[in-house]
Amino acid sequence: MRGMGRDFNFLLVARAVSIIGDQAALVALIFMVKDHGTWSTAALLGGTGVAMVLTSTWVGKLIDRESVKKVIIITSLVQSLICFLLIYSNLYAVLFLNLLLGAGQAIVISATGAWTPTLVEKEKLGKAFGLMQVVLSIASLAGYGIGGVLVGKFGVSAALLLDAITFLLLIPMLMIMKTDRVGNPEIDEHGKMKGGFKIVWQNPALRAILISMTAFVTALMIFNPLEVYLTTEILGAGPTGYGVINMVWAGSIAIGSVLITKTMKPEWGSAKPVIISFVAVGLSMVAIGYSPNLIFLAIALFICGIIVAGFNIFIGPLIVKNSVESELGRVNATIGAMSAAGSAVGTALGGFLGHILPIRFVIAMAGVIAASTLIFTGKKLLAAEKK
Repeated sequence: MRGMGRDFNFLLVARAVSIIGDQAALVALIFMVKDHGTWSTAALLGGTGVAMVLTSTWVGKLIDRESVKKVIIITSLVQSLICFLLIYSNLYAVLFLNLLLGAGQAIVISATGAWTPTLVEKEKLGKAFGLMQVVLSIASLAGYGIGGVLVGKFGVSAALLLDAITFLLLIPMLMIMKTDRVGNPEIDEHGKMKGGFKIVWQNPALRAILISMTAFVTALMIFNPLEVYLTTEILGAGPTGYGVINMVWAGSIAIGSVLITKTMKPEWGSAKPVIISFVAVGLSMVAIGYSPNLIFLAIALFICGIIVAGFNIFIGPLIVKNSVESELGRVNATIGAMSAAGSAVGTALGGFLGHILPIRFVIAMAGVIAASTLIFTGKKLLAAEKK
């Protein structure tokens, strides 16, 4: 993008190409496992989060120790091979290989977050994270569509083959890039690197971000398994209406990302916009839970999606601002892993609570709890920023 630098633009294109392949492959994998029961689909969708949690310590240290460019290139080669193997796999092999793909995604996501501050000027960091979200949101939508067409017309192998090819396409794009980030971590007297969780927990600002992010994602994901029941059974939408509601949500995040990125100012990468986003999402979830009709639900979801887009953009610069550059890989991996854990816990909680309590109440209470928790951690974050 204009004014962001040649290398950042290459990274942006590379990530977009990769996401298109990943989402197309996800469609294929869902169709490969869905006939084995809901447990297999849940295991598949939860696999990425599990992999991120299990590998976070190792991933963070790897990124802060090695050349980021080399790490992503090697990871892409391995992921391409995994996609080829998936074409010939049975159910259990698919679930296992999906875990390996999840570990690869954890590496690439954390590496990209650590690399971006090296590629752009400090005052453009917020805009860089915003552009990344805009492009990846569009790429995700395109990937789902392409995956659906390929699986429908040619079968699951075509979508998996596309993903394998996109991983290989990343390599020349990354090799063209001139700027690398080579880790130079501090080593203690025992010859070991400090772990990511220890780094985050000892930093008051990062600790507040970690707690806030985990609570935020957990609350947001409680809504995930309940959304279809609220939309169809309570508010009476049919398949078309349900599809429109989902398009509103996806579109709001894309539109919000574009608008916020265009108007982004350096000072927005601070605690206050993040705290406002936290609380606003919590309140909008209350409105979503008690939507009287589909039109109101669509409006509430649209507003919530724009706020979520803002949060996703604001949080990146805030993490960078409160981190030591040589520790960014471990910080990103740790916060990403806890967010993934929150996603899994929130989804499970939503499914469980939706069985024993009114669905509207569960969604609204998730919003209230998220807002109140984040107000508390927000105060801690503001205090830490002033020190």
